[in-house]
Amino acid sequence: MTRIHLSSLLILSLSLVACGGSSSSEGTTAERADDEEDADEYIGEGPADEDDEEDEEGGFVDDTLLRRASITLGDPTEVPGTGVTMRVPEGAQRMPMSAGFIAMRERVQISVAVLEGSADLLESIRTGGMQDAPDPAHEEEVEISGVTGRLGRDMVQTQQGVLERQWLLVHDGTRGLGIVATYEGARARGYRRPIHDALEAVEWDNEGALDPSAALGIDVGPAEGLELSNRTTANLVMLEPDSEYPPVPGQPVLTVSPLPMRIPEDRAMGLCPQLAARFMAAPEEDVEDEADVDGELRGCERIITTDLPTGERVMAYAAVLFHQGVPILVTGFSAADAMDTWRPRFNSAARTVRVR
Repeated sequence: MTRIHLSSLLILSLSLVACGGSSSSEGTTAERADDEEDADEYIGEGPADEDDEEDEEGGFVDDTLLRRASITLGDPTEVPGTGVTMRVPEGAQRMPMSAGFIAMRERVQISVAVLEGSADLLESIRTGGMQDAPDPAHEEEVEISGVTGRLGRDMVQTQQGVLERQWLLVHDGTRGLGIVATYEGARARGYRRPIHDALEAVEWDNEGALDPSAALGIDVGPAEGLELSNRTTANLVMLEPDSEYPPVPGQPVLTVSPLPMRIPEDRAMGLCPQLAARFMAAPEEDVEDEADVDGELRGCERIITTDLPTGERVMAYAAVLFHQGVPILVTGFSAADAMDTWRPRFNSAARTVRVR
């Protein structure tokens, strides 16, 4: 599993990023971590669909049929909270806890994010912050609602096979729009043109108000000293009033981000400390506390202090919460010398996260 580094979370506030934990008869988080299987096998798993591998008559779908598969686009549909309207495959549903859509039978996923910041920040939607992100196999210039953007495609290798992605990146100098449509590489011949047409025809109100809670279907707070930022729909970001965005190292910030994986619900609490430790990796001497979380959603939390490459010493908080097997990562950061103030506030905020 690729770790989300502390510095990346501070720069992007996107990703991909005594505590009050209740006692548990299941043992401490550290004790349970040693008894469970590795969480890596669940990375990238989405909602299960019993029809994924079978055709309408109950037979298995072979590669020839996949290559001939095509999709039909429905009417223009609004993506709540983003100012984006686009056509999506007929029958597609909103993705849970995410701005976008998923067509289960066609195995198409469309993710949408709007955020304020530089064009480089927008590019991270395509690359995921990875230096080895695939180069575009094709790229062209398009105009979306009067703003020039880029429409391209690439291929990515996953544990489940080769996927093709088509993406749209548009930046107006202040605000950026990123849309990524993903589908199986074997279906590319029939899917490439309609997905391209859907992205090319996107309508974007780049001056409309952003509403990250509506976009993701998640609420958080209130949290003392913080307010929900309306400058990104990629995740929920809470900052001090009138503070800088993206946040700078040491600035108090809380983020709430659903993770692209699914874990069997009876395994979630056992795997929770592994996940928390991977997202907040630190030597044992830097771990301030670990505990279970019993709030609106159940999970675990981990608090560390660490030095950033830039020299600042920070307190970093991570909670992994579960909703129907889908983990939600809550991260909080502040200067280490403000830990007594912000640790209980982050701890309290994690217990207010709820799914609409």
